[in-house]
Amino acid sequence: MYASKGPVVEEWADRRFFRPLGWRVATSLAPTRVTADAVTLASLLLGVLAGHLFWYASPWINAAGVALFVLSDVLDSADGQLARLRGTSTRMGRILDGLADSARFISLYAHLGARLFVAGWGWRGVVLAFAALVSHAYQAAAADFIRQSYLYFAVGKGSELELAGDESSRGSIWERLAGWFYGDYVRRQAWLFPRTTALLRSPQGRSVSPVLARAWANRQRSVVAGCAWIAQNIRFLLLALIVVPGWPAVYCWIVVGPLNLVLIGLILAHEREPKFHAQLA
Repeated sequence: MYASKGPVVEEWADRRFFRPLGWRVATSLAPTRVTADAVTLASLLLGVLAGHLFWYASPWINAAGVALFVLSDVLDSADGQLARLRGTSTRMGRILDGLADSARFISLYAHLGARLFVAGWGWRGVVLAFAALVSHAYQAAAADFIRQSYLYFAVGKGSELELAGDESSRGSIWERLAGWFYGDYVRRQAWLFPRTTALLRSPQGRSVSPVLARAWANRQRSVVAGCAWIAQNIRFLLLALIVVPGWPAVYCWIVVGPLNLVLIGLILAHEREPKFHAQLA
């Protein structure tokens, strides 16, 4: 059966929809010569196409864009499961997966900005869409960091957490370029969560005590659950409820406004944990 990271870290839609469907795709591809990276590329292409469909001021075409985003996310779940099923999971594969995810939403906001531009917003629409893209990038990075930190400190396994400075500069030009982009992502997380990053670099962070594990599990459970408000699945719902009826600017304002307020609240709630642990020590 497919591997779940647990109900605390994974949202209901992931546990009940995306991961089971991804597992079915992975098991059907396991006997074939299709690689996990090829599945990642397919997810990327579908996601970029989905973003393009939001250029059109048509509810039906936009609805098709939402459907393609959902299908792209199923493949995004399948590539990692296929790699683990074959025992071929690599750090480079995780980097490519993250880059593909970024490219999908860059396509979305680029086309929303172009749509607003021609709809009479002019450059204000472009600036709004760009602000939404930057906000989305930081929100996604924060949600991932909080969840991976929970797996690291509270669960003790399954975490893919990395620190700035751990990225390698070896390999081909493409691998070094991908590593640089991934390093920028990791540095963004370190900037958002300086206290947790410092704890991870400390002896206490490298050897998690039972006291820290219990405290993290008890106190951070609700914070991890709150990540659902700024993570990926909420985007699909917002696109369906707001952009499909014809309000792309409202979608961008929600990302820039309310979701950034949620982001700030989650950062403050998460960063209190290293301070609490220091007081215990």
